[in-house]
Amino acid sequence: MRLHHMGMNVKSLVRSKEFYQSYFGFEEETYFEWGSEKILFMKKNDCRLELIEEPGDDNGSKRIFLHLALTVIDLKTEIGLLKEKGLVPVEGPVVLENGWKVAFFFGPDGEIIELVEG
Repeated sequence: MRLHHMGMNVKSLVRSKEFYQSYFGFEEETYFEWGSEKILFMKKNDCRLELIEEPGDDNGSKRIFLHLALTVIDLKTEIGLLKEKGLVPVEGPVVLENGWKVAFFFGPDGEIIELVEG
């Protein structure tokens, strides 16, 4: 068994799509509507995100999300590329007790994006 996708509620599909395209290189895969929800799947290599916009969720009351962790080859290089685009880490880089090198960023709706060197 392996992870198929990570889903999260967002305030704006347009804003979140632009964020994940610009900073992390995700591309639109599929868009559809399910009841009142607008759903956009984005993909980069084997990593897939499901972004869900639901009307009336402007205050984030339905948003439940811990964090998204993405593996990168060279954390220092990746942080440098993101900084050039205007995205700076909110924490890190740090080395965790288990030896992982990580850095954390905020997404457009306050979601935490963790980059893990590996």
